[in-house]
Amino acid sequence: MLWRCQLSVATTTTVFVLGIASVYSQVKLSDLDKPIPIVSVSGVVDMKVQLPCDINSPYNDEVSMVLWYKEGSGEPIYSFDVRGRRQFSNAHLWSSPTALGPRAFFITASNPAHLSIDRLKTDDEGIYRCRVDFKNSPTRKQKMNLTVIVPPSEPVIRDRTTRNTSDIEESYNEGSDVNLICEVRGGRPLPKLTWYLENTVIDESYRYDAESRVTVNPLSYPNIGRQHHQARLICEASNTNLVTPQIRVVILKVNLKPLVVQILTKEPRVSPEKNYNVECRTKGSRPKVVITWWMGNQEIEKMAQNYELENNETLSVLSFVPSIDDDGKYLTCRAENPLIRDSELEDKWRLDVQYKPVVTLKMGKTLNPDNIKEGDDVYFDCSVRANPKVYKLSWFKNGKELKNNATAGILLSDLSLILQGITRYSAGNYTCLAANSEGKSASNPVELQIMYIPVCKEGRSEVVVGALKQETVSLVCSVESHPAPLTFHWTFNNSGELMEVPHTRYSHVPALGTPSVAESLKEYQQYHGSRLNYTPATEMDYGTVACWASNQVGKQRVPCLFQVIAAGRPYALHNCSATEMSAPLDIEELGVKSGTGLLVRCLEGYDGGLPIYSYQLEVVADEDGGPTLLNKTIPASPSGPAFKVAGLTTGQSYRLFLYAINAKGRSEPAILEPVTLKGVAMYTTARLTLHNRLLVCEGGEVQILI
Repeated sequence: MLWRCQLSVATTTTVFVLGIASVYSQVKLSDLDKPIPIVSVSGVVDMKVQLPCDINSPYNDEVSMVLWYKEGSGEPIYSFDVRGRRQFSNAHLWSSPTALGPRAFFITASNPAHLSIDRLKTDDEGIYRCRVDFKNSPTRKQKMNLTVIVPPSEPVIRDRTTRNTSDIEESYNEGSDVNLICEVRGGRPLPKLTWYLENTVIDESYRYDAESRVTVNPLSYPNIGRQHHQARLICEASNTNLVTPQIRVVILKVNLKPLVVQILTKEPRVSPEKNYNVECRTKGSRPKVVITWWMGNQEIEKMAQNYELENNETLSVLSFVPSIDDDGKYLTCRAENPLIRDSELEDKWRLDVQYKPVVTLKMGKTLNPDNIKEGDDVYFDCSVRANPKVYKLSWFKNGKELKNNATAGILLSDLSLILQGITRYSAGNYTCLAANSEGKSASNPVELQIMYIPVCKEGRSEVVVGALKQETVSLVCSVESHPAPLTFHWTFNNSGELMEVPHTRYSHVPALGTPSVAESLKEYQQYHGSRLNYTPATEMDYGTVACWASNQVGKQRVPCLFQVIAAGRPYALHNCSATEMSAPLDIEELGVKSGTGLLVRCLEGYDGGLPIYSYQLEVVADEDGGPTLLNKTIPASPSGPAFKVAGLTTGQSYRLFLYAINAKGRSEPAILEPVTLKGVAMYTTARLTLHNRLLVCEGGEVQILI
């Protein structure tokens, strides 16, 4: 078989030599000596490559055979034989199994024709030669330098901490720098690495690390901003245009600062203890914004209601109740992205809280409230907080307003009250009152206590005491002082001698009497006393008993005196008279709607040596053993006894018994009898006066005549 092949080739050569003799005259011998040009062809490993071979003859000659050689191999690696065959489709094809094998196939339908090599290998690289034999024309030789390109591996993107970030979304803060490294292994020729931001080249500065056999391109992209959110960073590795470049993509997630924050509801003025819903709107932050509320430098812990709106906006609503302490402070709405340092945006609202005055009263700082004595000067300071300003300030003692009175030592100066040369009567509760357009408020009361030496209680400086011989009377020495008395001492004085009373005969009384409506408990407790039980035995035991008290301020200057006299019941009343009353004014004064009445007056007799403290009237029906119709007691007065008797019946007779009463009892009765009301025309005059006086000292019938 080999012989037949060789014979065929020899025969073909002979024919070829004879056949081309006729065309040698048309071919210059110099053309045959020209070097064969080399065509560069590139292919990608594992892909298909086409090695061109021009089989077109300029003389319209027919192709007999195409042979392919690879440099370094003396034998053909591929043949396309059309000898004895009329069409290319019937050509005999042969591929060396040790070279390209079934991966090679000669294609004549293209122009130029080409040898197609599938699944290209790196060993396929080299210089290929195509020889075309024609029937009559000279053989054509063509050379191709096949370069097999090995694409690089897929790029790897990592950050500076070597963490692989390929194909993920990477978060960066607005304003920060992006620092990434793109690496790729392999590739022949060495690939170039290029960084793109979307479609724009931003870095082509790659380098090859021979030690690690890695091509590297570190990227440092500064100051990324809002416009870079969701942008793609692409690392592209490429060493040929024959295939699509290898790429890796990082999608940027940019943490964004808030763009704006605004308090929407800023009232020009607010009132304390009233609820306000304050709205604050912010937008621009990514991810979700954090909104906090602040009063001055203090965060408000109460949770506000937050609402997500469109266009990346957030609305925060704070339910807020201002206090007077918030006046002048700033209510702040703060929006921040917690992932970005110093990303806070604030809007402030200065609060104008309008409220009634808050008033506080204090005694002067230089004063000791526990050591103030008569004759000292005292001042008070009134502290006022108010918005708006106070337009009036008033001062009060025990609820009674004080006026500026230099003569009395009362001086009002701005927010101070000055009391000069005080006496014990200056003691009491002091307050100040301030008013503005929101209302008025009174301060806390400040009690002024004044230390003074004991003095006799009002009305007790000189007392007449009536006593019978061998009758023991209780003499109570009542004094006022602050602080309380420490000691008492008593003396007795008659026309003969002055004697000290032994202290064993008297005792201390802590508080005396019952405080009146006008007296405070403090005033009541300032009354102190000492009790002496005194028994006159002879006429010489009647005289003046004196009492002194002493406290830490000093000794009482004027003693309390008791005139002990021989005493008994008062004498009977005398010169009594009765006037009939029937006018509307008189009746209404008595609280009676019908009937008649009497106005009874008398003169006092001797009081028995003791003060008369009341008068008594009894009205009895003028019958033997008649019942007592009225029993009325009235206190003593300087004008003497005067009784108004209402509800008596016209035409009926009465007996009237009148008494004076002192500490020893009541007097003998003064009697008016019989008293008969004759009657008058009702409501005709303002008052009818009886012309005749009714005398009762001697008794007898009494008639009232008109």
